[in-house]
Amino acid sequence: MTVLEPFLVDGFVRIRPERLSESEHDQLYKAAGSVYAEADASERDTVHLDVLGDRALLQRIPEVRSVLEDPAITAALTELLGRDYFLHPHCFLHRAGEFDQVFHQDGNLPWNERGHFRPHRSDWALLFYYPQTVTLENGPTEVVAGSQYWTKDFEREDGTWHAGDAFDRKFFSEVMPSTDTDFRDRRNDAALDSLGVPALERQYLTMSKGEAVICNYDIAHRGSRQRSDQTPRYLYKFYFARTTEPVSASTNKAFGQLRPELRPVVEYCRRWQRGHSLPTVEKNNAWSLNSHREDQRIAAAYCHAAHTEHAVLLAGLTNEREAVRRAAAYGLRAAHQDCTESVLALTQNENQSTRRYAYFALGNAGNAAKNNIIDTILKCFADEPDDLARSNAAYALGQISRGALADPNRVMRAILARLEPGVEPDNTKMHSLPRSTVRQSLAYAALQLARNHELDKGLAATLETLRSDRDRYVAGFFDGVARSP
Repeated sequence: MTVLEPFLVDGFVRIRPERLSESEHDQLYKAAGSVYAEADASERDTVHLDVLGDRALLQRIPEVRSVLEDPAITAALTELLGRDYFLHPHCFLHRAGEFDQVFHQDGNLPWNERGHFRPHRSDWALLFYYPQTVTLENGPTEVVAGSQYWTKDFEREDGTWHAGDAFDRKFFSEVMPSTDTDFRDRRNDAALDSLGVPALERQYLTMSKGEAVICNYDIAHRGSRQRSDQTPRYLYKFYFARTTEPVSASTNKAFGQLRPELRPVVEYCRRWQRGHSLPTVEKNNAWSLNSHREDQRIAAAYCHAAHTEHAVLLAGLTNEREAVRRAAAYGLRAAHQDCTESVLALTQNENQSTRRYAYFALGNAGNAAKNNIIDTILKCFADEPDDLARSNAAYALGQISRGALADPNRVMRAILARLEPGVEPDNTKMHSLPRSTVRQSLAYAALQLARNHELDKGLAATLETLRSDRDRYVAGFFDGVARSP
């Protein structure tokens, strides 16, 4: 069995590094302890940025790159994300503690901000590496199998949005300080139930020393509490992105035993992963975009796409319920070749939420040759007042840029113009890091474009300067651009 099947079905796959010795795992455990000793002694409120995460972490523990370069790890990431996958500049060293985390999905930009909608396709992955044995007593990660395809509403009535997706957004203030662990567990159970999907499969990731897990970025997960008599449990976390479209290949046989509501989306993602068109999926009249169950809404969306029922999906994109709009956007993205013009028209809808989802639904490499789509997205950057709509447009442009653009230099120049200082103002300061979610999505688009097209040499100087951008995550994408083959 390849790693693709459990990744698509369950949302995670275990990997045992091939070349790391017991002593190397021990060394990485010891190094984690030293870094946390430094963090604990620091009085700075930015220790998460200056010690525990990103470039600071890699500078303190350069040996962890042996995990990232291990043949078993690289082979799995290549199968899931393609040969030219990208190591995102964000990483972090976690330590288990006495408190529980609520079940949540990470925001899709670092430090739980939102830049675009969850893609379903295999475009992103998390690597969790554990340098020590993980037991039920020392704070294992808990995951919910198959949950990577489902989420909760995040838009507020005033048009703003929640960043990360904790399934109970009051959890930290009401539960974390409690010494009643049974109370915590009940609240966590209720939080997961609020997703609206019955019979969820929860798993604690107990691990052997030095084992790793590659997760879909959107899987629902949490850190569980550690018993007080346990030695520290550490987790190194890394973040990877696809940069190229899947290459056409023979499809695997259909998955066997599978939750019925998962089959339409899993079969779609499997065929997309192999460079193929929509699968044939059996309809179920119990599934509807208007269902009050998230799993049934998503199943219905992919069924409507597979059966070319585009009118239902287009109507869903203007529905008053956010959950219906969200499901419809996935179906329209999957069915893009037959309804692109209608989706394009909805980017001009008076409802900013509809525009957000319409831009997201345009994110297909097959749209690269459609100049009207490119023109609309580039015009959006200047004319669209909603940050999240612009950010989704930038993300969609990245997906589109994997295809055969007629003029990639023109598109890159437009991206670079939006990245000029002061053009896109900061719109978040999550975790003490002022930045623009739109600029980070634009940098992602630039990476996708550069990895798939030859660019004029005259652009090289501008691309090089952005490697020193004040936003470390914008700069990190352009470091990837500069190092692209």
